[in-house]
Amino acid sequence: MDQEQRARQDTWQRELYQLLVENTKDYAILIADPAGDVIAWGGGATEVLGFAEEEILGKSLELIYTPEDVRAGVLADEMRTALARGRAVNERWQLRKNGSRVWCSGLMTPLRDEANNLRGFAKVVRDRTEGHLADLALRESEQRLRVALDAARMGTWLWNIAEDRETLDASLKRLMGAAPDSEVRTLEDFIQLIHPDDQTAVRGAFQAALRKGTELTVEFRVLGPDRSVRWLRDQGTILRDARGSPVAMTGACVDITERKLLEEALQLRAAQLAEADRQKDEFLAMLGHELRNPLAPVRSLLEVMRQKPGDAERLERAYAIIERQVEHLVRLVDDLLDVSRITRGMIQLHKEKAELAAIVGQAVETVRPLVEARDLELMISLPMKPVHLEVDATRMTQVITNLLHNAVKYTEPGGRIWVMGERTGDGLEVRIRDTGQGIPPDLLPKLFDLFTQGDRALDRSQGGLGLGLTLVRRLVEMHGGAVRAVSDGPGKGSEFIVRLPAEALAAGAGGAETPFAALPQARPGPASPRRILVVEDNPDVAESLVMLLQALGHEVAMARSGPEALEAAPAFLPDVVLLDIGLPGMDGYEVARQLRRHPELERALLVALSGYGQDEDRRRSRAAGFDHHLVKPVSRAVLQPLIASGQRRLAQNVS
Repeated sequence: MDQEQRARQDTWQRELYQLLVENTKDYAILIADPAGDVIAWGGGATEVLGFAEEEILGKSLELIYTPEDVRAGVLADEMRTALARGRAVNERWQLRKNGSRVWCSGLMTPLRDEANNLRGFAKVVRDRTEGHLADLALRESEQRLRVALDAARMGTWLWNIAEDRETLDASLKRLMGAAPDSEVRTLEDFIQLIHPDDQTAVRGAFQAALRKGTELTVEFRVLGPDRSVRWLRDQGTILRDARGSPVAMTGACVDITERKLLEEALQLRAAQLAEADRQKDEFLAMLGHELRNPLAPVRSLLEVMRQKPGDAERLERAYAIIERQVEHLVRLVDDLLDVSRITRGMIQLHKEKAELAAIVGQAVETVRPLVEARDLELMISLPMKPVHLEVDATRMTQVITNLLHNAVKYTEPGGRIWVMGERTGDGLEVRIRDTGQGIPPDLLPKLFDLFTQGDRALDRSQGGLGLGLTLVRRLVEMHGGAVRAVSDGPGKGSEFIVRLPAEALAAGAGGAETPFAALPQARPGPASPRRILVVEDNPDVAESLVMLLQALGHEVAMARSGPEALEAAPAFLPDVVLLDIGLPGMDGYEVARQLRRHPELERALLVALSGYGQDEDRRRSRAAGFDHHLVKPVSRAVLQPLIASGQRRLAQNVS
């Protein structure tokens, strides 16, 4: 071959190689020098590995290897293997330009010149990601199938009808509690392995399937070696000869114990939901009854007051009745809101140092009018040394108050109620005992459940929504404690025991060793006259509040909006401002902030009035400059002490 022919052949080979490289899109064809730097990049290299030719030429081939392979020196190993064996074949993850990985099969061969000098390495890489992932998925699926088959508790059987010969596999013998070496020769032998109460039904199912020529489907119980009961579902089919005559039956038994347990659980849950729905309906009916009851005397007495406005004795009795009924309505609404907030997790405890005697004293003072009205004897016994607690004092007072209300409600006139507190080895125990109606044994386990009450006559003379004890349990549990009820039965009284853990006790300063030092002994007397500005947009609410304050001897001015209040306050110079939050236009928060900017009003007591009393509402009131936050409707018993306190204390906290 002359030189011209050799040149043409070389040119032709280079063109063929170039065509091969340019038309091979499924393979990455690349060449590296002996040091591993890329000197040629072609074929489908860009499609497979993402690098354009100009981005990788002259750079190390390690760019397409994963970090862990680079650390392991895989490229150097491949080149050594290719030199030693003439080729290096592998499958591994390669790294694309964007950092993603592609599973590739690769072949590396050494390149030598005519003098057998090493000139570099050629590497061909093919993307096998899709097939690799499919193989992984298939292996995973097969593994899952093996696990499922191993876990499936099932077995098969064959019954030769003509010879009455039964054959069970080992799995079915285990399922039915038979020993592995036991002989089950006949259908009756098979049936004898079934729970005695189900044998007749299974025998009848086999006979019916043969008689009617239908499939066999039957469920039955078996007893395991440990006498545990398991459920099996048996499904079988008839095998016939060429003439259509039945010759055998074959089938499989599957363990359905878990399904049966689930069905039982679902049935129980359905019954519980039905009971809860019934209790809800009863509660709604009860709620309607309880809300109408206090409204009826209020409406009637308003007519009486309108007809006989000059009868002082009759009016005084009417006022007392209306006050009691309004307090009852307020308590119903408060209980409803508290239960709703607690069940939704919207109540957070604000723990502080408090004395047990103060908490009990405040609760006793709350129920004192009811105790006196029913002529009950209330006895209190607390430790001689003050008991310091780290609790939410407001909520713990609510707990004791609810339990006392419960005791008063179910104790006949002339009865006794005891409140006892004592330190225990692991915390604190407060007991509220009464000589009242007692609790039936069947009611004790669910006494603290929502909407639970004992049986009542249609007159519902005791009243209530069945929420108080639920609130008690939730609030005590939020403090890490527990509450339980004890009773010897109807007519024998009851006792409620609140236990708080040691964590609820706080180290406190010593004090006078008297159990009643913190108990209120007398009601506060009438407040000295104050100048009071009432800011309220609701005419009825504003007028009634003004009338109450004037009746108590105070000088009162009224404003119906924020701007009106800001105009009136500097001229009137009130000692106390009762300010509604929900004013139209300028709300009460903004009014409070602007009032605080007046130096002459700096010591005025600002009291927020609102229908909202959650923690966030109180926080906003404090930030706006209020001294107290009261939730409507506000009773005279709450309002009088605040007014009596006079001008604000600059460090006053929002109540």
